[in-house]
Amino acid sequence: MSIHAALFHVRTRRPRAGAEYQRLLDALNASAVAAVEDMGWTASLHAAGSDPEHSLRRASREADVVVLLGGDDIDPSLYGQSDRRPIRTPYERRADRMQIAVIMDAVSQRRPLLGVCRGHQLLNVALGGTLRQHVPGHRGAGANPFVDTAVPGIATLAPGLQPPALCTHHQAVDELGRGLHAVLHSDDGVIEAITHESLPFLGVQWHPEHPASARAQLTGLLRAVHRRGAARETQLARVSSRRA
Repeated sequence: MSIHAALFHVRTRRPRAGAEYQRLLDALNASAVAAVEDMGWTASLHAAGSDPEHSLRRASREADVVVLLGGDDIDPSLYGQSDRRPIRTPYERRADRMQIAVIMDAVSQRRPLLGVCRGHQLLNVALGGTLRQHVPGHRGAGANPFVDTAVPGIATLAPGLQPPALCTHHQAVDELGRGLHAVLHSDDGVIEAITHESLPFLGVQWHPEHPASARAQLTGLLRAVHRRGAARETQLARVSSRRA
Protein backbone atom coordinates (compact mmCIF):
# COMPACT_ATOMS: atom_id res chain seq x y z
CA MET A 1 0.00 0.00 0.00
CA SER A 2 1.34 3.42 -0.92
CA ILE A 3 2.44 5.83 1.79
CA HIS A 4 0.67 9.18 1.66
CA ALA A 5 2.16 12.49 2.79
CA ALA A 6 -0.06 15.54 3.44
CA LEU A 7 1.91 18.76 2.98
CA PHE A 8 0.60 21.91 4.66
CA HIS A 9 1.70 25.34 3.45
CA VAL A 10 0.36 28.84 4.14
CA ARG A 11 -1.52 30.04 1.07
CA THR A 12 -1.72 29.95 -2.73
CA ARG A 13 -2.27 33.68 -3.38
CA ARG A 14 -0.98 36.95 -1.91
CA PRO A 15 -1.45 40.66 -2.59
CA ARG A 16 0.72 42.05 -5.36
CA ALA A 17 3.35 43.24 -2.86
CA GLY A 18 3.92 39.62 -1.81
CA ALA A 19 3.92 38.09 -5.27
CA GLU A 20 7.67 37.45 -5.43
CA TYR A 21 7.63 35.76 -2.03
CA GLN A 22 4.70 33.61 -3.14
CA ARG A 23 6.62 32.53 -6.24
CA LEU A 24 9.54 31.47 -4.03
CA LEU A 25 7.25 29.41 -1.78
CA ASP A 26 5.44 27.92 -4.77
CA ALA A 27 8.75 26.67 -6.18
CA LEU A 28 9.73 25.10 -2.86
CA ASN A 29 6.32 23.50 -2.42
CA ALA A 30 6.34 22.08 -5.95
CA SER A 31 9.81 20.67 -5.35
CA ALA A 32 8.58 19.01 -2.14
CA VAL A 33 5.63 17.37 -3.90
CA ALA A 34 7.85 16.15 -6.74
CA ALA A 35 10.38 14.65 -4.32
CA VAL A 36 7.65 12.81 -2.40
CA GLU A 37 6.20 11.38 -5.60
CA ASP A 38 9.66 10.33 -6.80
CA MET A 39 9.86 8.17 -3.65
CA GLY A 40 6.82 6.23 -4.87
CA TRP A 41 4.64 7.86 -2.20
CA THR A 42 1.57 9.97 -2.91
CA ALA A 43 1.37 13.64 -1.91
CA SER A 44 -1.30 16.28 -1.40
CA LEU A 45 -0.77 20.02 -0.83
CA HIS A 46 -3.05 22.01 1.49
CA ALA A 47 -3.21 25.78 2.14
CA ALA A 48 -3.70 26.21 5.89
CA GLY A 49 -4.51 29.90 5.49
CA SER A 50 -7.44 29.41 3.11
CA ASP A 51 -8.63 25.80 2.73
CA PRO A 52 -11.77 24.83 4.69
CA GLU A 53 -11.04 23.65 8.20
CA HIS A 54 -12.81 20.32 7.74
CA SER A 55 -10.72 19.48 4.68
CA LEU A 56 -7.47 20.38 6.45
CA ARG A 57 -8.32 18.19 9.42
CA ARG A 58 -9.39 15.31 7.17
CA ALA A 59 -6.17 15.57 5.15
CA SER A 60 -4.13 15.43 8.34
CA ARG A 61 -5.98 12.44 9.76
CA GLU A 62 -5.83 10.44 6.53
CA ALA A 63 -2.08 10.96 6.04
CA ASP A 64 0.65 8.51 6.91
CA VAL A 65 3.10 11.40 7.30
CA VAL A 66 2.37 15.09 7.89
CA VAL A 67 4.72 17.78 6.55
CA LEU A 68 4.57 21.44 7.63
CA LEU A 69 6.30 23.60 5.03
CA GLY A 70 7.92 27.04 5.19
CA GLY A 71 6.39 30.49 5.08
CA ASP A 72 5.57 33.51 7.18
CA ASP A 73 6.58 34.57 10.69
CA ILE A 74 4.49 33.10 13.52
CA ASP A 75 2.30 35.36 15.65
CA PRO A 76 4.34 35.90 18.87
CA SER A 77 1.18 36.08 21.01
CA LEU A 78 1.09 32.29 20.57
CA TYR A 79 4.22 32.05 22.70
CA GLY A 80 3.48 34.89 25.08
CA GLN A 81 5.45 37.74 23.50
CA SER A 82 4.77 41.03 21.72
CA ASP A 83 6.07 41.85 18.24
CA ARG A 84 9.80 42.67 18.60
CA ARG A 85 10.82 42.36 14.94
CA PRO A 86 12.85 45.19 13.38
CA ILE A 87 10.72 44.93 10.21
CA ARG A 88 7.08 44.00 10.75
CA THR A 89 5.41 41.90 8.10
CA PRO A 90 1.81 40.64 8.37
CA TYR A 91 1.07 37.47 10.29
CA GLU A 92 -0.94 34.56 8.91
CA ARG A 93 -2.95 33.89 12.05
CA ARG A 94 -5.44 31.48 10.51
CA ALA A 95 -2.61 29.38 9.08
CA ASP A 96 -0.89 29.45 12.48
CA ARG A 97 -4.04 28.22 14.19
CA MET A 98 -4.82 25.50 11.66
CA GLN A 99 -1.28 24.16 11.49
CA ILE A 100 -1.09 24.01 15.27
CA ALA A 101 -4.34 22.01 15.18
CA VAL A 102 -2.67 19.62 12.71
CA ILE A 103 0.33 19.27 15.04
CA MET A 104 -1.84 18.56 18.06
CA ASP A 105 -3.81 15.99 16.10
CA ALA A 106 -0.50 14.32 15.20
CA VAL A 107 0.40 14.34 18.90
CA SER A 108 -2.81 12.56 19.85
CA GLN A 109 -2.51 10.03 17.01
CA ARG A 110 1.29 9.64 17.24
CA ARG A 111 1.43 10.39 13.53
CA PRO A 112 4.88 10.95 11.94
CA LEU A 113 5.51 14.65 11.33
CA LEU A 114 8.24 16.66 9.64
CA GLY A 115 8.45 20.44 10.14
CA VAL A 116 10.46 22.57 7.71
CA CYS A 117 11.61 26.14 8.55
CA ARG A 118 8.31 27.75 9.66
CA GLY A 119 6.99 24.23 10.32
CA HIS A 120 10.00 23.51 12.55
CA GLN A 121 9.35 26.71 14.49
CA LEU A 122 5.60 26.08 14.69
CA LEU A 123 6.17 22.59 16.06
CA ASN A 124 8.17 24.14 18.89
CA VAL A 125 5.52 26.81 19.57
CA ALA A 126 2.66 24.27 19.50
CA LEU A 127 4.40 22.28 22.25
CA GLY A 128 4.92 25.34 24.45
CA GLY A 129 8.27 26.65 23.23
CA THR A 130 9.33 30.15 22.15
CA LEU A 131 11.15 31.75 19.23
CA ARG A 132 13.99 34.18 18.76
CA GLN A 133 12.19 36.89 16.81
CA HIS A 134 15.18 38.12 14.82
CA VAL A 135 18.40 36.30 13.96
CA PRO A 136 20.82 37.90 11.46
CA GLY A 137 22.95 36.06 8.96
CA HIS A 138 20.62 33.26 7.87
CA ARG A 139 18.90 34.92 4.93
CA GLY A 140 20.54 36.10 1.73
CA ALA A 141 20.04 39.44 0.05
CA GLY A 142 19.27 40.00 -3.60
CA ALA A 143 18.08 37.44 -6.13
CA ASN A 144 19.15 34.39 -4.11
CA PRO A 145 17.73 34.46 -0.56
CA PHE A 146 19.33 31.15 0.47
CA VAL A 147 22.43 30.92 2.65
CA ASP A 148 24.56 27.77 2.71
CA THR A 149 24.71 27.24 6.48
CA ALA A 150 27.32 25.13 8.24
CA VAL A 151 25.49 22.53 10.35
CA PRO A 152 27.97 20.12 11.97
CA GLY A 153 26.65 16.58 12.24
CA ILE A 154 23.98 16.91 9.56
CA ALA A 155 24.79 13.40 8.30
CA THR A 156 23.67 11.91 11.63
CA LEU A 157 20.06 13.01 11.16
CA ALA A 158 19.13 10.52 8.43
CA PRO A 159 21.02 7.91 6.40
CA GLY A 160 22.85 9.50 3.48
CA LEU A 161 22.01 13.09 4.47
CA GLN A 162 24.70 15.51 3.31
CA PRO A 163 25.21 19.30 3.03
CA PRO A 164 24.33 21.89 1.89
CA ALA A 165 21.85 23.17 4.50
CA LEU A 166 20.16 25.96 2.53
CA CYS A 167 18.56 28.48 4.89
CA THR A 168 16.42 31.56 4.38
CA HIS A 169 14.98 32.70 7.71
CA HIS A 170 15.32 35.40 10.33
CA GLN A 171 13.61 33.69 13.25
CA ALA A 172 14.66 30.56 15.14
CA VAL A 173 13.74 28.19 17.94
CA ASP A 174 14.60 29.54 21.39
CA GLU A 175 13.20 27.81 24.50
CA LEU A 176 12.28 24.25 23.60
CA GLY A 177 8.73 22.93 23.82
CA ARG A 178 7.62 19.93 25.88
CA GLY A 179 9.44 16.74 25.00
CA LEU A 180 11.61 18.37 22.33
CA HIS A 181 15.39 18.13 22.11
CA ALA A 182 17.81 20.16 20.00
CA VAL A 183 19.96 17.71 18.03
CA LEU A 184 21.76 19.99 15.54
CA HIS A 185 23.05 23.58 15.76
CA SER A 186 24.63 25.86 13.19
CA ASP A 187 28.13 27.19 13.85
CA ASP A 188 26.63 30.38 15.32
CA GLY A 189 24.42 28.47 17.76
CA VAL A 190 21.03 28.52 15.97
CA ILE A 191 19.00 25.37 16.60
CA GLU A 192 18.83 23.66 13.22
CA ALA A 193 17.06 20.41 14.11
CA ILE A 194 14.75 19.19 16.86
CA THR A 195 13.30 15.78 17.68
CA HIS A 196 10.74 14.58 20.20
CA GLU A 197 11.63 12.23 23.02
CA SER A 198 8.83 9.77 22.26
CA LEU A 199 6.85 10.91 19.21
CA PRO A 200 7.98 10.45 15.57
CA PHE A 201 8.50 14.20 15.10
CA LEU A 202 11.39 15.99 13.45
CA GLY A 203 11.91 19.67 12.68
CA VAL A 204 14.66 21.23 10.58
CA GLN A 205 15.36 24.94 10.19
CA TRP A 206 16.82 24.78 6.68
CA HIS A 207 15.01 23.94 3.43
CA PRO A 208 15.57 20.28 2.49
CA GLU A 209 12.85 20.72 -0.16
CA HIS A 210 14.98 23.18 -2.14
CA PRO A 211 15.14 21.98 -5.79
CA ALA A 212 18.91 21.57 -5.52
CA SER A 213 18.67 19.05 -2.68
CA ALA A 214 15.09 17.79 -2.29
CA ARG A 215 15.58 14.39 -3.89
CA ALA A 216 18.34 13.58 -1.42
CA GLN A 217 17.55 15.57 1.72
CA LEU A 218 13.76 15.71 1.91
CA THR A 219 13.37 12.08 0.95
CA GLY A 220 15.92 10.99 3.55
CA LEU A 221 14.21 12.96 6.31
CA LEU A 222 10.76 11.67 5.38
CA ARG A 223 11.95 8.07 5.39
CA ALA A 224 13.57 8.58 8.79
CA VAL A 225 10.37 10.05 10.27
CA HIS A 226 8.21 7.33 8.76
CA ARG A 227 10.53 4.58 10.00
CA ARG A 228 10.49 6.06 13.49
CA GLY A 229 6.69 6.04 13.44
CA ALA A 230 6.58 2.44 12.22
CA ALA A 231 9.09 1.35 14.86
CA ARG A 232 7.03 3.02 17.56
CA GLU A 233 3.86 1.26 16.39
CA THR A 234 5.66 -2.10 16.44
CA GLN A 235 6.91 -1.42 19.97
CA LEU A 236 3.43 -0.48 21.19
CA ALA A 237 1.93 -3.58 19.56
CA ARG A 238 4.47 -5.80 21.35
CA VAL A 239 3.72 -4.18 24.70
CA SER A 240 -0.02 -4.61 24.13
CA SER A 241 0.48 -8.25 23.15
CA ARG A 242 2.49 -9.01 26.30
CA ARG A 243 -0.19 -7.41 28.47
CA ALA A 244 -2.90 -9.45 26.80
